Amino acid sequence: MSTRYVVQKDQDSYRVVITPHASGYRLVIDDVEIDVDCSHIDGAAQSLLIDGRSYEVATMPSRDGLDVYVSGDVFRVRVTDELWARAEAGARDDGSGREEVPSPMPGAVVAVPVAIGQRVAAGHTVAVVEAMKMQNDVTSVRGGTVLEVRVKPGDVVDQGAVLVVLGPAEEGSGG
Repeated sequence: MSTRYVVQKDQDSYRVVITPHASGYRLVIDDVEIDVDCSHIDGAAQSLLIDGRSYEVATMPSRDGLDVYVSGDVFRVRVTDELWARAEAGARDDGSGREEVPSPMPGAVVAVPVAIGQRVAAGHTVAVVEAMKMQNDVTSVRGGTVLEVRVKPGDVVDQGAVLVVLGPAEEGSGG
């Protein structure tokens, strides 16, 4: 079974799919396939063999993601599950200045602390979705005015379901 991630390093972002196989992994990084043979050395350290070259690699959690140590060099990266990354970035803009705020996962809507006509800032919680007994705040990616509220507490939603639609801050003075 494959797992999908978005890896950010500095200003660059990469889509990564990891599929385990007998001696390691098959990686697909932005449509480039790489076979990696892997063996654990000790603790968090691993020895990787990629295209005939050997790398000693270890990872350590850092405040903003992971520090990845590769043969003496350190790379700071942020690794996000692809679905969550889409939800974070995923407020969709239809070109008219409207932005749809989707649910990052399937679950039950617990709260909708906004109303039509309300102005919200970037990062404002527009809904709370419960999945696997964990409540997750769904926030707006940008500021604006709430044009539509498409859910209410108690609704069950699929991943990607539009919860709230925002317009530009000057729109929707209540109605």
